[in-house]
Amino acid sequence: MSAPDPRPAYSGLPVMIWTAGPDRRSDYFNERWLEFTGRRLEDELGWGWAERVHPDDFENAIAAYHQAFEERRPFDLEYRLQRADGEYRWVLDTAAPRAAADGSFAGYIGCCTDITERRALEQRVKRIERADAIAQLAGGVAHDFNNLLTGILGHVSLLLEDESLSVEARGDLAQIQHAADRAAGLTRRLLAFSRRQVLAPRVLDLNRVASGLVSAIRGIVGSRIEVVQSLAPRLDPVLADPGQLEEVLLQLSRNARDAMPDGGVLELRTAPAQVDAALAARHAGLAPGSYVSFTVRDTGGGMEPTTLEHAFDPFYSGKPASEGAGLGLASVYGIVKQSGGYIAVESVPARGTTFTVYLRRSESAIEVAGGDPTELVGTGTVLLVEDEDQLRELGRRVLERAGYTVLAAVDAESAAAIADRHPGHIHLLITDTALPRTSGRELAARLGIHRPAIKVLYVSGSSDDAVARHRMLEPGTEFLEKPFSLDGLLRKVRQVMGASAAAAE
Repeated sequence: MSAPDPRPAYSGLPVMIWTAGPDRRSDYFNERWLEFTGRRLEDELGWGWAERVHPDDFENAIAAYHQAFEERRPFDLEYRLQRADGEYRWVLDTAAPRAAADGSFAGYIGCCTDITERRALEQRVKRIERADAIAQLAGGVAHDFNNLLTGILGHVSLLLEDESLSVEARGDLAQIQHAADRAAGLTRRLLAFSRRQVLAPRVLDLNRVASGLVSAIRGIVGSRIEVVQSLAPRLDPVLADPGQLEEVLLQLSRNARDAMPDGGVLELRTAPAQVDAALAARHAGLAPGSYVSFTVRDTGGGMEPTTLEHAFDPFYSGKPASEGAGLGLASVYGIVKQSGGYIAVESVPARGTTFTVYLRRSESAIEVAGGDPTELVGTGTVLLVEDEDQLRELGRRVLERAGYTVLAAVDAESAAAIADRHPGHIHLLITDTALPRTSGRELAARLGIHRPAIKVLYVSGSSDDAVARHRMLEPGTEFLEKPFSLDGLLRKVRQVMGASAAAAE
C-alpha cells in the first residue's frame, strides 16, 4: 500500500513549493509558485521552470542542481527567477531528498523564498562597511596632508613678500601656490567624504544661501544651461555650516552640468518638508519629522539603475574613464550626513536626475554674520601650541611680525608650564585640536581655571578628536581649518581677539 500523496497540502502554503522525481524532472508546483511566475502548471513541469532562470545564473544553478541529485544531499541555491511582471527576483531555493514508502530515493522537495530585499540590504551594508574603511584611510591621509600644505602655503606667502624676487621666480612661486591650493581642495573633499571635517553650524536662511549662489552656479554650468529658481516663501531656518552648504549646492550643480553637455534646465527648489512614516520607510536613514528641503533637478540623460545604486560611492562613475570620476557626490553625501541631514536621489534614463537634501528645521533666529576685519596687525599676547615644528615656527614668525607677543609650546604640558610662569595676561590660546597625550580642548579647560578671560582658537586638519564629538562645533567655538593662508590666520586672530585686546593689559 502506497503512502498518501502529501502534495495537495502544499497548495495553500504562502511559499513556493516544488517537487521533482528521480529523473530530475519537476512533477509538481504549488499555487504560490504559479502565481509568482504567472504561468500554467504544464509550462513549468519537466524542465519548463528553468526557462525563467536568469541567463547569467542558469549555468551555475543547473550544474548545482544536477550535482545535488548525483550526491543525493540537501542543497541551497540563490539565483534570479523571472516574476510574472517580467522582473527578475532573487530567490533562495532550499531542497532535500525525499523517500518513497519503501525507502527508495523518490526525488527532491524544494521551497523557494523571495530574498531580493534581503540581498539588497546585505549589499548596502557591505558598501557602507567598504566606504567606512576608505573614509577612515582618506581622513587620516587628509589630516597629515593638511599639515604639509599649511607649511607650503605659508612659506610661499613669505617668499612672495620679498620685493627683490625676479618676475620668473614670482611666477614659479605662484604655480606652487596654485598647485597647493588645488591639493587643499582635494583634502577638503576627502575630509567631507570621510565626515571628519569640523563644521561650524549657524542658523541660516536656505533661500538666501541658494539665491546668493545663482551667479556662481550660472558661471559653472555655462550659457547653454538655463538656471531656474523656485524658492518657497516664509521658509523656516536650518542649522548648517554655510560654507559646506554652499559646497553641496555647487557640487550638485557641477554634476548637473556634466549630465547636460548639450544644454538643458537646472532647477533649484526649496520647500518645507514634513516627513511621515511612509516616506521615511522608503528612505532608510530618513527619520520622520519637520525638515526644510532643497532640490537640484536637471533635464540630462539620467542614470541607469546600476549607476544610481552607486551614485554616492567614491571614485565610481557611469561615465567613460576619460571623463573622470572622483569624490564629488561622495563628499556631498558626507557633508549632508555630518550635518544631520539626508540626501535622496531619483533618476530616470533620458529624463534627468533629482537630488533632494533634507535638513532639520531650526527654532532659533537667523544669525547675522559679522564682516571680516580688514586690519591684520594687532597687539596682545598669544600662546601658540602646535606639535609640528615647522608650523609652530611659521605661526610664531607671522604673528610676531603682525605685532603680537607670542609664547610658543610644543604640547599641552609645556603650554601649561609656560602659562603658569607668564606674569602678564594671555589674551588668546591658539591650539591644534589633536595634541600628543592631551587634547587642545582639555588644555583650554585647564588654562581657563586660572585665566577665565582667555580666548581660544582651535586649528586642525580634521575633527578626529574631542573638539567635536559629532563633528560639529559648539556655538561660540572659534575654529580655523588647515590648510590656511597667513592672511587667513591673521584675520581670524584679529576677529577672535577683537580690536581692543591691548586694553586688557
